[in-house]
Amino acid sequence: MKAFDLILFDLDGTLTASHPGILRCIRDTLEKLHYPVPEEPVLRKFIGPPLVLSLEKYCGITGKEADRFIDEYRLIYNASGVFEASVFDGLFPLLGRLREEGYHLAVATSKPQNAAELVTDHFGLTPCFDLISGSSEDEKGSKRMVMEHAIQFFHTAPERTLMIGDTRFDAEGAQQVGTPFLGVLYGYGSREEMEAFGARNFVNTAAEIGQWIDAAR
Repeated sequence: MKAFDLILFDLDGTLTASHPGILRCIRDTLEKLHYPVPEEPVLRKFIGPPLVLSLEKYCGITGKEADRFIDEYRLIYNASGVFEASVFDGLFPLLGRLREEGYHLAVATSKPQNAAELVTDHFGLTPCFDLISGSSEDEKGSKRMVMEHAIQFFHTAPERTLMIGDTRFDAEGAQQVGTPFLGVLYGYGSREEMEAFGARNFVNTAAEIGQWIDAAR
């Protein structure tokens, strides 16, 4: 018997290596609006959480200034940056196999819904999933919210749902919703950050995701 009915995948850092486009567009937007540009190690921390949180934490940009930044960033990102990414090796075979085995599959991302769909459409991921669950247009949707939307959509119990992600925000969302969590170490977060939010199971590759799910039966 399968341990899960629904499997949720984060997008940036779990399904796609999206940092080239995200970092370039954040840098371009900061320069266009005449803000200082942080060093790349700081910029990489923007990948994963809602943009509004990172702007406040790392750049001190809040309120209407943050709204203006996000509007400008979206124009740049949706025009070109969204396509500066790639799907991690081994994911297409994994997703195909999981669908054949009868799992419901969904993307659960803090990325805005329209941007998430642009990514999954462009890279051929949309047909691999039953649902793309992104955040609302105000960019304040938490991981918990997008996870709960997917769980409610499929009428699945949290304990029968697996969340797969690469950052503390994914682990925290799983902890809040009450789902098991599997951390991937090939993305943008660290093992230590995820462990701080209850993560105990980790894999290094897409192939290992499948092996872990098989072992959980």
